[in-house]
Amino acid sequence: MSFNDAFNLKTNPFRITPAISSDEIIWAGFSILKEKLERRIKRSIKISNSSLILNWGEYGSGKTHSARYFNKANTLQKLAESVECKPPYSLVFTLPKGKEPVYDIFTSVIDKLDIANIRDRFSDVSFNLEADVITKLTDNLLIQSVLKAIVDPNIDKSLLKKYLYGSATKTEISSINKSAHTDILRSLNKDNDYILLLSGLFTCLTYKKEVFSTIIIWIDEFEDIAILSSSNIDKTNNFLREILDNTPNNLLIFVNLTQSALLGVSDLGDYIYDSVRSRIKERINFELPSKDELKIYLKDILKEYHITANDENNYFPFTEHLIDEIINDLGNVSLRSFNEALSLLLELADMDNKQAPIAIEYYHEVKPEIIGWKNE
Repeated sequence: MSFNDAFNLKTNPFRITPAISSDEIIWAGFSILKEKLERRIKRSIKISNSSLILNWGEYGSGKTHSARYFNKANTLQKLAESVECKPPYSLVFTLPKGKEPVYDIFTSVIDKLDIANIRDRFSDVSFNLEADVITKLTDNLLIQSVLKAIVDPNIDKSLLKKYLYGSATKTEISSINKSAHTDILRSLNKDNDYILLLSGLFTCLTYKKEVFSTIIIWIDEFEDIAILSSSNIDKTNNFLREILDNTPNNLLIFVNLTQSALLGVSDLGDYIYDSVRSRIKERINFELPSKDELKIYLKDILKEYHITANDENNYFPFTEHLIDEIINDLGNVSLRSFNEALSLLLELADMDNKQAPIAIEYYHEVKPEIIGWKNE
């Protein structure tokens, strides 16, 4: 008997590996947390002020999932439509751990930058990007020239990307200048260059909120700042401070930070400087879920994955009694630990050809394998 036939599920809803398709990234339960994130995003879509938000919680509490869910184009489109605005331009990346964190952040943005699409989207706007925006936002001629090249359809996008990555030759830079009538005299090679260019790019993309309403950046795994050298901690803090100061409008940054053995609330001052903390507009806590929250989450996600509706048992292929016992056995754990337990129980039951709903007696048989880690 197949997994689908045995459990009435399209696939395992609790798998830990990331979904390949964005359509598979769904939100289940936790309506209060979802509302907080939606409210913050809609505020940035509607209002111009830039802001920095700290998402704080234990490992496995849903911060990365939130970043991936709210990075989906259709999710952002619906939020934008609800406030009658254009959708945001959204990016997700993990905190760089290399020797040049600002350059690594810069390349993370450039990696995702679809120059052809941007040029197409801005080909029919009510303003002139070069005259109305680029020449007015900075007196740095290098930054002006690079921004002009980004929006100029005459510049080969592959050649331009090569320049942005810092690998273009002098001859190739000269070619860009001839085609765009710009004056790019050197490569980008300083943190300040990268920050000013990103700031200018973000300002162009959100000008008058006509094409994109705001820029949303999710920096995941920010707790890894605790393992950086003191110099790179300085650089990372400086980036956050400078990018917000140089992009005062239409920028929303979410910092996902996991409480860990290396980083607790009392340690924040060692890694997130006062100059950055003073710019945090809100701290969203990802609390460990209660029993009721876990059960609501479970019913919601199973509803999405059931092949046919099972109104008599919303917990199928489990029973409510079994779920209550699993939650009690697990104790106060993260959503990830809850998912891991249910995923393993499903896989073991499938391997042993057990019928659904899964019997509580079978759970007792495999319980040491599912939650044996609690006794270690």
